[in-house]
Amino acid sequence: MISFPIFLTRVPLCILACCLFCGSARGGGAPSAPAAASPGAVKRVAVFPVENLSGTPVPLKELNAELNLLLKRSGLPVIESAVVESFVESHRVRYLGGIDETTAAAISAETGADAVLISTVELYSEVSPPKFSLISRMVSLKGTPEIVWMDSVGISGDDAPGILGLGLIDDMKVLRGKGIESIATSLKRYYFDPPLRKQRVSARAKREEEPFTLRDLMDGMKTDKRTLTDPSYSRTRSQDTGEPDRAFRDEGISPGGKTDGGQMLSRYNPLDWYSSKEELVEQEHTIAIIPFFNRSTRKHAAELLVLHLAAQLVAEGSFRILEFGVIRDKLLSMHVIMSDGISVPGLDLVGISLGVDLLLNGVVFDYLDTVGFGTYPGIDFSMQMFDRDNKNILWSSHSHNQGNDGVYLFDYGRVATAGALADKMCRALVLKLVDNAD
Repeated sequence: MISFPIFLTRVPLCILACCLFCGSARGGGAPSAPAAASPGAVKRVAVFPVENLSGTPVPLKELNAELNLLLKRSGLPVIESAVVESFVESHRVRYLGGIDETTAAAISAETGADAVLISTVELYSEVSPPKFSLISRMVSLKGTPEIVWMDSVGISGDDAPGILGLGLIDDMKVLRGKGIESIATSLKRYYFDPPLRKQRVSARAKREEEPFTLRDLMDGMKTDKRTLTDPSYSRTRSQDTGEPDRAFRDEGISPGGKTDGGQMLSRYNPLDWYSSKEELVEQEHTIAIIPFFNRSTRKHAAELLVLHLAAQLVAEGSFRILEFGVIRDKLLSMHVIMSDGISVPGLDLVGISLGVDLLLNGVVFDYLDTVGFGTYPGIDFSMQMFDRDNKNILWSSHSHNQGNDGVYLFDYGRVATAGALADKMCRALVLKLVDNAD
């Protein structure tokens, strides 16, 4: 029991501590006010109505309201949804999965927006356990629209069941709220604390400064004869250094089990790949992702995979990614037809008209999402990267994974949604591409 004199001596100390605590709280919160201006280029964001590519009914109005509310609570300068909806109706904008240059200029002039947030529902399943996947990207409206931030979330109600199933989520509203909150938190982090990008010379500016000669073009088209990487070595240690690659280290997978090629690397690495071994990150390159071919049984599978691939390219930070709506509008206006891949004339038309340096194209063979317990997603796709100037193939790869790859006990490490699986596969692919895999 505290004596009376000691109590009297402690009262002033308590009051002083409270004052110091309040003062430190005010002092710590003060810098958050000017932090809104830190991104500089983005001051007002127009949130487009959510696009549905899930193939199932989705309460889009509720999702739109929840997304706008969470973004406002995060302190982001979001334009009122009624203003954005009025613009969409007055301009008869039918395609909400992207934005072209004309629409970008119009919405910027009429609403004062510096960027547009475009979101896509990939999966919405209320079958127990519920599953929800959402992809969002922020597109800058200054100049040619480019993707400046992109993130996705793919969650299931049984991701963390815990002891006796206490962590199971059976309510779809709770699950989707968790997913939307994750997207809002990621965008808030980008807006108030944008990543520092390395300043590099623009490949386009350097190309325009150098005089064009036919000899340089012919020399650039000459390449050494190389073959596809042996599939048995696709998920092995680097043959040069013996060290695990970035995808292996970032996944945190211990170099344990054996495979035909040696020590196993990240389970999400491509099965095989070809690399021209040219440096792609010394200069600043702009990438245009040409629509992939969909040979799977799922509608919109190619569009969804392209979104996940772009998200990992944006997150890696070595390239500038052109907005999909600009590419789509250019392909439609030039009547570019791709029967089985993009042709050499198509490369010239798209590359020169868009002013990009690199072009990506690919094929999706399988994009399986599942519902209920005891099922696993599966993805199978190939990708190629082309150089606009000399038409060389800089990268080619084939990736195939399932949600239970590398899972042996109690479903530990399983992936429940195709969106989450696509993120892991594309992340490993992008890290390989940037590191110029041997």
